[in-house]
This record gives sequence, structure tokens and C-alpha cells, in this order.
Amino acid sequence: MRYSLIIVILFLTGCTQKQANYKAGQQVEINQLMDQYVPYDMTFDASTMKEPDKTILKKLVKASAYIDSIYWLQTSRYGMYLRDSLANIKNDPLAEKLLTLVVRNAGPFEQLNDYESFMGNQAYYQGDELYPRGMTAEQFDNYIEKLPADQQQKFMSPYTVIREDGNGGYQAIPYHEEYKHYLTPVVEILNECADLTDNASFAKFLRLKAQALTTDNYYDADVAWIDLKDNTLDMVFGPFETYSDGIKGVKAKYEASIEIVDQEQSKKLDIYIKYLPELEENLPVADVYKSVVHDITARFTVVQDVIRKGETAVGYQAVATNLPNDPEVQEKKGSVKTFWKNMMKARFNAIIKPVSAKIIDQSQLPFLSPDGFFQFVLMHEICHAIGPQSVKTGPNKGMAVNAAIGPDYNQLEECKADVAGLLSLAYLIDKGVVDESQEKSFYVSYMGSLFRSIRFGLAEAHAAACAIALNYLYKNDGIKFDAATQRWSVNFANFRPVIKSLVREIVILEGDGDAAKVQTFVDTWAKIIPEVQHSLDKVQSLPIDVLPNYSIKWN
Repeated sequence: MRYSLIIVILFLTGCTQKQANYKAGQQVEINQLMDQYVPYDMTFDASTMKEPDKTILKKLVKASAYIDSIYWLQTSRYGMYLRDSLANIKNDPLAEKLLTLVVRNAGPFEQLNDYESFMGNQAYYQGDELYPRGMTAEQFDNYIEKLPADQQQKFMSPYTVIREDGNGGYQAIPYHEEYKHYLTPVVEILNECADLTDNASFAKFLRLKAQALTTDNYYDADVAWIDLKDNTLDMVFGPFETYSDGIKGVKAKYEASIEIVDQEQSKKLDIYIKYLPELEENLPVADVYKSVVHDITARFTVVQDVIRKGETAVGYQAVATNLPNDPEVQEKKGSVKTFWKNMMKARFNAIIKPVSAKIIDQSQLPFLSPDGFFQFVLMHEICHAIGPQSVKTGPNKGMAVNAAIGPDYNQLEECKADVAGLLSLAYLIDKGVVDESQEKSFYVSYMGSLFRSIRFGLAEAHAAACAIALNYLYKNDGIKFDAATQRWSVNFANFRPVIKSLVREIVILEGDGDAAKVQTFVDTWAKIIPEVQHSLDKVQSLPIDVLPNYSIKWN
């Protein structure tokens, strides 16, 4: 006998029958949550792919499913339970919508709304499954301060989970041990792909990545990834981003993305590589805060998204990345800056344009452009590689910046990349590298993207970063709000100096690595002021993000 959906949901979430009327009324709320997204088709035609790339792609897709399982185990076992239970309910529209929301958020907590619960009876915990449930940052710090230095390092590693040891204490378990059951088939598949490919650099990378997944030592694999040449396929497999660690801001989560490289478009971006040392030198801070960026490699890759799994498929949908995040790799070798052209197109057309049309001054709307948005995103990713990667001054000198600052680092770093990118664009315009006639397009497109991202809620790092920049620009007359028209505009005469001032403040905060100073800065600027709230109310009915539907046509 098939239970009705409401009875099933009550059973799954542990609700009492007295709550049935409330749960039945949730359909309106669920519909509103679904309205935040624009469905967007991401079909890739693999029917014309040549061998061995087609076979390799099939294998990588299979491997990505194991990576996805690890991510869910890191994030929400409760969410996995809800996901699998909802998937068993057939032909029920509400169950299908709930399943979509659970999958998109990797659990029953809405990432676009400060992790509010939309299903179930469990409260959100910032440590997810990376720490014992309920552990706070203070408890963590108090425990590890009594440990030997080597044990402290293990507890602070991006690649360990913290578990109770059964004796009243805790232990740090390496990822490659905790998730061995899922990593073993991934390692086998990557080695099989390495045997198949006729691209030597790709084969080397695949084998080193397979080895790294069994040791949690990613340096050699990351270097091999940066050195890839003439590859048709590219991929990101492993633990990278630390956005979700709300306890210490250091634990990385697994993600998988598989991409087709546009070699022609990628090579057009190579011109920017030689300017990295100059962009570092152009930072408006004392030399002590600057990093040495000569003799490093930056690979710019324009790709088409084929599939996303794990961290990269959940919540905020990135249009570009700058990886790896390991400070040692970035300082000694460099990074890979990936630009997903199909996701970038989806974001601009489906989200940024309609939002901007309602809140940007009519006279400046002609400056809004996909090229302006692309250039801003490009410089954002480039500028993750400049500025302090490790603390430059004070008692935390030498420590990785994210470890010294904690969870607030993510929003600070995203804001730094934004504004340092704009500062660098201005520098390249003055050097004649970038067309000066496009400058207004860069700034207006950036302003439009601020209002797009801030709608994610300040618990999301990119949204908080945008709130910081928006408030700082507004209070310092870099942008204006017209109370009569209720629209925003860039103050072109003052925009550059305000951006320069904000870059200076953030780079010094990162270089000092003082968590208390960073918290004060974030508390000051990462908030929703009345003028911004009014604009958010105006676009409340518009979608906030795209809901990509990935599929592959094999034949």
C-alpha cells in the first residue's frame, strides 16, 4: 500500500500527525524556493568525439559519481537519507520538487537563504560531517592547544575529518582512510584512463592524481595539472574548496567537474600570464605584504562544462575557478584558471541582465555586456594568485592565511579577488593591454553582478564578499543610489580610487592574519543596508541562480 506524500514526509522527518496540516501547507513554500532557479539545459554532444577521448569521458563520468558520494558523506548523511527516500516516491510533483531542492543543497538546508531548513527536523550545523556534531571552534582550539605540534598539524589539515576517539577525546582521520571505499574505484579508473590517452601530459596528471587520492599529498598532481598541454579533456577531482567549513574554515570538500577544452579561446588569454608580476607589484601596499610571483606558471583554460558533482554542483554555481588552493603550490608553481563558457553565458543572460534592468540607472544599462562580465571574471580569477598566500607579519607569520583567519577568510578572499581584479583591469588599461573604451562596461557589469550574488544570503562567501564591496563603494562615493529613481549608478570619476583603497585594506588584513581584525572589518561591511534591501525587494520575484540540467548524448 502506497502512503500519500504527506504521510511519507511525516515519516521521513519524524513529524507528528498534529503537524500534518503545516506540512501540507508547505507546498507554497516549496514552489517559492523552486522559483529561485532558472532551469538551464547543459547537454553535451559526445557522439562525434574521437577515441580514446570518448571512452575516457565515459570512465571519468563513472568516477565522478564516487566523488559525489564522498562529498555527501562530508556534508549531510541526513541529507543522503532524505534524498534516497524521496527518490523512491514516484509520480508525485511535490516529492520531485523536494528532491530537486535536497540535491541542489546537499541536504534540507537552503543555501540561498542562510541555510534555513525547508524539510525535516534537524537543525543546521556549520561543521557538517567534518567535525563531531556540535563541536565549536572554541572547543576545537582548546583541545588541540594541548597536543604536540605534529598532531596539531593533522587536526588543522585540509584533508582530515575530526572524530571522537571513544576515550573522551578526538582524533584526526586522513581523508584517504575515511573514504577509502569510494576512492579505490576512482583510483582504478584514473589509471585506466591514463593507459588509454595518447596525451603524455594528461596521462602523467591522471596517474599522479590517482596516487594523490591515496595519500592526500596533492603537490605533484597539482604541478602536473598546471603543466597540461594540448589536452582535449580537463577535470577537477578531489578536495579543494573550504567554503563549507564553518568551524575552522580549513577543511576541503570533494568535487568533480569534467570539461572539454577550447584550445583556441584558451590561447587568447595567454597574454595575461606575463603581467602577473606587474599586477602584484601594482598592489597599493608596502612591499612586506607582496608575494614573489616571478617564475610561476598560470594556465588559462576556457572550457565547456560536461558534468559537475560534489561541491561544485551544490549551492552557488561557479562560472570560473582558480585552483589549486594550496598556498605552497600557488607560491612555487602557480595555478589553473578555468572559465566555464556555457555556465558564464547562462548566468549573464538568465540572471544578471534581468536583475540589472530593474535596479541600474537607465543611462548606464548600455554599458552592461557579456564581454564586460567575462573580463571581470577573468581578472577575478587571476587576482586570486596575487596578494598574500601566507601571513606576512605578526605572531602568525608564515601560516596559511585561511588557517590564520578562519571562516571569515573565504568572503575576504573573494572580495579581494573582485576588487584587485578591477584594480588590475585599470592597470592593464593604462598599459594599453586592455581596450580603454571598455572600462565603463567592466565597472557597470561588475555592479550588476554584485546585486546578483548578494541575493544568495550573507552566509554564502561570495554574497558576503559582494556586500562588503557594495557597502564600501557606496559609503565612499564609488557608486551612487538615486532615491528618486530607486536605481544605482557607477561614479566613474571616483570609482578607481575607492577600489584602490578597498584593495589596500583587504590585502593588509590578509597579510597580518589577525582573525579579530578581520571579524571587525566583516562586521562593519558585510551587511544589508536599507538602500540595498529596497533593491533586493524590487527583484525578489526574479530567479537567483540557474539550475543546470547536465546530460550527455553518446550516440
